Amino acid sequence: MQFINYFLASLISYSGLLIGVMLIKIAPEEQKSGQKYFISLGKALLLIIFILAVFYYKGILSYFFILIMMFLILLLAEFKKWGLFKKSAVTYSLLGILFFLSSKNADLFIAESSLILLYGLPIASLIYSRKEINHYKIFLYNLGFIALSNILFFI
Repeated sequence: MQFINYFLASLISYSGLLIGVMLIKIAPEEQKSGQKYFISLGKALLLIIFILAVFYYKGILSYFFILIMMFLILLLAEFKKWGLFKKSAVTYSLLGILFFLSSKNADLFIAESSLILLYGLPIASLIYSRKEINHYKIFLYNLGFIALSNILFFI
């Protein structure tokens, strides 16, 4: 795969955050009432992302690595003292690693990048606050996804 295709795919996957912020700007009254649904959707999409990765990888080491990443993200969800920004930053960084790992298989790459895009919708909807303008923080804190996925491409 050429780098430009890979880079554009990572940008498109990352744009789920932008779409999530735009949705909440359009319908701000739905943010409070849909919060429990956004949380459930985010957890379900994460689970699907990791289940798909486990089924596509065949080696025992890859199973071990993916299970450790899934465990870290699920453990991270239980940290009450961390804010949503820190949780999403770590989660998106780990998803950047998984994005790179999935680039070796075209079918998995399409599925994973689509699911990461969909994962960004509820997460950005949860984090966005109309009282304090924080949409730039959402994109800045989660840049680990773009950075890690594209740096790993050259290693």
